[in-house]
Amino acid sequence: VDHKKIADEERRKERKRAKAKAKEQEASPAGEAPQAKLSSEPAAPSQSGASVAPSEPEHVFEIIVCHCNVIRYFVMRGLQLPPEAWLRLGGYNTGITEVLVRPTGSVSLVRFGDTGHLPVDKT
Repeated sequence: VDHKKIADEERRKERKRAKAKAKEQEASPAGEAPQAKLSSEPAAPSQSGASVAPSEPEHVFEIIVCHCNVIRYFVMRGLQLPPEAWLRLGGYNTGITEVLVRPTGSVSLVRFGDTGHLPVDKT
């Protein structure tokens, strides 16, 4: 399984959805502000008593800044591997790790300890 290819495909789909949503907002009547969902909690019931379900699942991005050992441990737990396997992983200062959790519950490690955002002389 090529996880990078899957992640790239999901990013492309997300960009396409964002563009469609932007076009939809541009087409909305003037003076009507777009509604933004600020929490992941279910929508409150409307005045009629029925709850309003979101049309698309909300994307949540959590940024955690911590020591690489903690990241390695949680990556192992997320991938359902033995936690002690974190000792087999390397890592770099300022490395970026991205874990993708899909609505189905499947987990993919998109990148681990990636330092591609740094200039070569800083790595």
